Order: sequence, then C-alpha cells, then structure tokens
Amino acid sequence: MEASFDLVDEEWIPVVDGGRSRDVSLRYALTRGHEVDGLALGHPLEMVAVLRQVLLPVYLHACGSPVDDREWGRRWKAGCLDPDGVLDRYLDGHRDRFDLFGGRPFAQVAGLRTGKDETKPVSLLLAAAATGNNVPLFASRTEADPPTLACAQAARAVLAAQCWDTAAIKSGAAGDPQVKSGKTTGNPTGPVGGLGVVVPAGRNVFETILLNTLILPQPQDGDRPQWAAGEADSGVNDPWPGGPRWARRPVKGILDLLTWQSRRIRLIPEAVDGVTVVRRVVITAGDRIDRLPEYEPHTAWRRVDKPKAGEPPNRPIRHVSGRAAWRGMEPLLATRLDAGASVTSSELLRQLNVLRARRVVARNMPVQVVTVGVEYGNQSAVIEDVIADRIALPVAALDPEGPARKLLMDVVAEAEALRNAGNRLGDDLRQAVGADKLPWDKGQRIGDALIIQFTPLVSRILQDLQRDPEDVDRVHLRWRTDALRLAFDAAEPALASVPPTAFRGRARKDKASDGARRDGGPVNASAAEAWFRGSVRKILNLEREPTMTGAA
Repeated sequence: MEASFDLVDEEWIPVVDGGRSRDVSLRYALTRGHEVDGLALGHPLEMVAVLRQVLLPVYLHACGSPVDDREWGRRWKAGCLDPDGVLDRYLDGHRDRFDLFGGRPFAQVAGLRTGKDETKPVSLLLAAAATGNNVPLFASRTEADPPTLACAQAARAVLAAQCWDTAAIKSGAAGDPQVKSGKTTGNPTGPVGGLGVVVPAGRNVFETILLNTLILPQPQDGDRPQWAAGEADSGVNDPWPGGPRWARRPVKGILDLLTWQSRRIRLIPEAVDGVTVVRRVVITAGDRIDRLPEYEPHTAWRRVDKPKAGEPPNRPIRHVSGRAAWRGMEPLLATRLDAGASVTSSELLRQLNVLRARRVVARNMPVQVVTVGVEYGNQSAVIEDVIADRIALPVAALDPEGPARKLLMDVVAEAEALRNAGNRLGDDLRQAVGADKLPWDKGQRIGDALIIQFTPLVSRILQDLQRDPEDVDRVHLRWRTDALRLAFDAAEPALASVPPTAFRGRARKDKASDGARRDGGPVNASAAEAWFRGSVRKILNLEREPTMTGAA
C-alpha cells in the first residue's frame, strides 16, 4: 500500500509539557523546545534514540556545531534553538528525507527484502517484546501474536533498534554480497548498546539539546547525517545507508556517529480501518563501527592498563543493573584529564565543567543527568534488562578541586562502606547461630537493603547542592546524621530476631580465597552488634549522634 507519515509535522516525539505527557512534531520540538519541559523518559531507549538520531543531528546539520565556548554561550543566551528561522527552513528543504515510508523511508531501506521474501513481526524492534529467543518472563504476547504499532510508535522503534538492537545472526538482504546461506553472522549490538549512556538534561528541550551539543573548532571532512548521504557518493567501503550493502568502517564525524545505521530496516505498512499501522518488518545487517571514537559524547570512559594490540586505551563504562546512578558518581565527576586517571567523565560533562569555569553557565544551574543502558544476555542475542535513572547534577561538583565534588565522593564512599558493614553484620549473626554466610547472589542482605534506602537522602543532597553549592558542611552533617539513623534502623530487625543461643556464640568459620575452610575466633551476637555500631560511627566520623537545629 502507499503510505506516508511526515516526521516533520506529524506528532511522534514524546515530551513532558506543562506536567503532562504528549507527542509533538519534529518541527515543534526544535523550534518551540524552549516552551517544552523536556523529553519524556517513559521509554528510555526510545528517548535516547530520538535525541541522538534525530533532534541533535538535525540541529547540528542545520546550524553547525559551535566553534568555541563564546559561540556556545551566545546560543545559550538566545533562549531558543531557532531565533532566525534556520531550522524551519532546513526542515522545509529536507521534508522528503523525513517520511517514514515512501521512496526513501527515514532510517530505512526502500524495497529491502530477503532472498526468500521473509518478513518478521515488528516485535523484533521492541526490547521488551517476545520474539525468537528474546522472551521476557512476564510477556503477555508471543511471537505469534505481534503488536500493532501506530506510525509514531514504529518511527521510535526503528530509531531504538538502530541504537540498541541485539547481536547474533540476522537475515541476509537480497543484494548484499556478504550474505552466506541467507544469513549474516557476527553482527554486534547496536553502537549504543556497549555504552553506559549519560545524557545531561536541562529545564526544557532547548537546554537539553544545547547541553548535548559538542563544541567542535574544526568541521570534520565528509561528515553528514544518514539522511544527507547520497547513493552516488558511496563506495565499496562506504556503502549508501539507503541500500542493502553494509561495511565495517571508521566514523566520519559526530553527525555520522549520531545517525549510525547499524541495521538495514524496512517497515511494512498496512491499513486497518483506514489507519496506517505496522505489524511486519524486514531487518538485516547494517554498518559496523571500526573503532568507537573518543569524541563519543554520551559515555564515561575507563582506562585499560594493558590493552591488546590494536585495542583502544579507553573503554566505555557501562551501567550496572540494580545500582542507582548516584553510586556511579566517580566517573560522572571525573572531569580532569589526568594521564594516570582510571576513569574519565563523558565529553559533554567535561565540556560543561569548562563552561562553568569560564562562567558561561551558572554554578547553580539546574541540570539533571539521565543514565540509560542495556544488559544483554546469551551472547548479546537477548535483552535481559533496561537500566534507566535520573539524578540532579550540581554543576559546581564538576570542579575537580571544589568542595561539592569532595562531599559527593565522600558520601558515595561512606554509603558503600556502610553497605559492607551491614552485610558483614548479617554474616556474623548467621555464623553466631552456626550457619554459613549468605552467598552474595542469594537472599536479601542487610547492607544491600540499606543502600537502597540511601537513595532519597542522596537525591536531597544533590538538589541542595544545586541550589546552594556553598552549603557543603551543613549538607554533609545532615547526611551523616540521617545515614547513622538508617543504618541502625536497618540492623535492628536482624538483631531482634536472633535466638538466645547466638549470644553464646560459635567459632567463626571463614572461607579462604582458595575455597578451603579455616577457623577463626568466636563470634556472638553481642560482639557482632558492638562491631557494627562502632564501624558505622567510625565510617561516618560521628563519635555520638549530633543534634541539628533546624534540620529537616
């Protein structure tokens, strides 16, 4: 069927506007983004994909990257992305490249087909949907009953797949010379799948896009977004993204990176009661990044001490499933480029620190950090978990020598030490009654439950430091007071539930690193409690519980 869905003026980008969620068009998001509270985080993979694959590269391609902090500052002070109508004219001039269907479908390949003309259910594009080996435990649908996607949903699903798609075997595209036996093997995940994505977000869409805009003093030769690539310009090692061929190749620049086509996709529209929907899709292998450039804006980095030959010296830091974003504060705040540093913050947060130091942005500017990642399983062929969080980020804490950064690093270290103390208390109490320690991956441990309770405290610390970066001493004292109370409260149920025999004690039995058992000194409930309470006070540097006048 002939179908059309104009991404320029149709409503398909989820935002939060006036405290309510709604969809807006690409034109509205860019030209009136200063009036929109922010991008909706309900589907975090799609949110990141829409920002990276469309909003940010359209802005950069139309307006160019700022060449220095002064130009970035002028754009910031303008208060909107399109004061001179440049984006409006760009979207009008490129409208034919932003149709979801038609002769050159956006982020897809027209006429893409497999050798046997096979199609797949559209659930193949959805991280949480059952398809093939990827069957979520509590999925309400099976592959035999695929969802029906509206055009707006299908557009977001395509973009998310280009960023996060699973690895392993893909159907072979007709016309692709690298197909063997109808398939393509060795496919990596989408290029964002290996990152712990870190997105700085402002008070509205305008601020968010500018906070994600890199300052680039020199234009990068040959760089362009996928929709601006021409078939005549492609070569053997640089295939046109609108055709079935693919290649492993270097990244040309920031626009190429943001709009990387890691898959060749074709949505198959159909009419249901006069409305265009999508139920089937063709998805095949796409381009593979030869080496992730270190100007990748949305990830922090970890130094590799002894990289193998040909491997980069730094690797992206991935988020850990089940851990709140504040527990990974160290790489977020590692804005100083020290040669021996083990971790380095993202390019965008390092840039934000420079803008702070040069007073282009205020030290108390309200910025949030959205962290998004995927945990893959079974050789990255399935998605096991989607990780997403949002925390306030005090801009003053990006200063590597500032008191706000030191406070936050102290809080994270103290919280982890309290977690370990709580877990050891649980182990000691179990051994006091003759039981073995609880395995790290089984059951509910005291310290692991305790650190979850710290999240509201840390959120308040971050918000307080945003409002008043100088209020370090009072904020730290309140943290320590509240953390002491929570730690003692967390231990109380375990201490109250031990039987009387636990106070007589048992010989401590620990396992050495080689797995052999070894006997230690006796352990009993009283000694375990005394050790725990003393350790908590020592960690928090509190000899006795203080009183705080006016503390909330």
